[in-house]
Amino acid sequence: MLMTKNRLLALLALACSWALLQNVAFSQESDVPNMPFPRVGMCSATIGDTLYLIGGAQSLQVGGSFLSMRGTSTVQAFDLGTRTWITNIAPLGTPRVFACAAALNDSIYVMGGVDSLGRVLNSVEVYDPAANRWHYASSMKYARKGAAATTFGDNVLVFGGGDSMNNLLSEVEGYSPMQGIWKVLPHPTLFARAFHHVTRVGNSIYIFGGLGSGVMVGPLQFIERYVPSVGVTQVNFTWRNTRAFFGSVTRNDSVFVISGWGQSGMQNGYYNDVDVLDFKDSGTAVERSADVSLEEPRRGCVAAAGRNGQIYVFGGITPESGQYPVASVSTLYNVTAVEQTPNTIPAGFKLSQNYPNPFNPTTRIQFDVPSPGSNVRLDVFNILGEKAVTLVDGFLRAGSYSAVFNGANMATGTYIYRLQTPNGSIYRKMVLIK
Repeated sequence: MLMTKNRLLALLALACSWALLQNVAFSQESDVPNMPFPRVGMCSATIGDTLYLIGGAQSLQVGGSFLSMRGTSTVQAFDLGTRTWITNIAPLGTPRVFACAAALNDSIYVMGGVDSLGRVLNSVEVYDPAANRWHYASSMKYARKGAAATTFGDNVLVFGGGDSMNNLLSEVEGYSPMQGIWKVLPHPTLFARAFHHVTRVGNSIYIFGGLGSGVMVGPLQFIERYVPSVGVTQVNFTWRNTRAFFGSVTRNDSVFVISGWGQSGMQNGYYNDVDVLDFKDSGTAVERSADVSLEEPRRGCVAAAGRNGQIYVFGGITPESGQYPVASVSTLYNVTAVEQTPNTIPAGFKLSQNYPNPFNPTTRIQFDVPSPGSNVRLDVFNILGEKAVTLVDGFLRAGSYSAVFNGANMATGTYIYRLQTPNGSIYRKMVLIK
């Protein structure tokens, strides 16, 4: 029975473009439908399995530049489970480009941005998905474009941005839905910046990337750690591949920083690489350079995490589109963090039995790649021969490696994993028990 299944798996035609990152592997897919219409500079928020792409720009003003686009009030939603678009979302009350957004208690808060007349806004709108309706909330003290937002406890916090690139803000504002007012928090950031990102790790908020003003034009290398009750400190770490107008996805302590504009690694002014920044609640950070080129490097895009490890990259402007937005969606499949055991040069390809086995929900799969290195692919299939996930797909140097398979979204049962090499394929079985 196993030999029959092995033959069946060996005949599977699995076509997929690939790229290998340093310690992180991705494969690219192209089966996600385009956005209903192109846009750039939108903000986004996710509630459940639904990603909302809010505002942005669909066209340029006459003689305009990347920073002077005509905003839109339209909202699109993408179902991350079914990978389909929802187009009947109520529009904003005010068109906005380069606004920021955050989801709190099943509501979406959208702050600031630039309206269709070029005015920088301090107004705030709140979306209720159950009623499919927007309403205005109390306005921020400061008008902000290019700001970034996150939540902390029962509050929405807004960092950076300003009414112009010559007047960027270090003041942090917080909003409590219970009180219904905005307050300027007592601890400003160290650096005023715009078109940056923030992410929450434990009780810390990290502020990274973006553009400064004056002598600190940027993109800024400095990363800040913000703890509302304590203040802000500069992380003892200098980000090598800085960028602005990028997308990012946070998983646990890791942030995947995708495309955008930077000072190195660019294609016609576009950053086409992916970085991985590992943050810790203790205030430390580690950078993992990711030598992967996107099919469509872009700036002014939005990135979001899929249900099964995918990272989707929506819209923006590409080198081919000039300064006009695109509707295309790129997909990166975040395979796994592949760990290499140092100082080992195996004599041949080897696929070890996973451990633990049976497992729930994670297990580690070890394999060897002989000198001088090789293209390899590690796939997991269910007992019917249907691919569940690709764990590794790319070139690895000679060495011993391990990859983690997470079966949290899989059904109880027997799975077959396969290491595909130039010398043939190696198969083993494992059992998921929940």
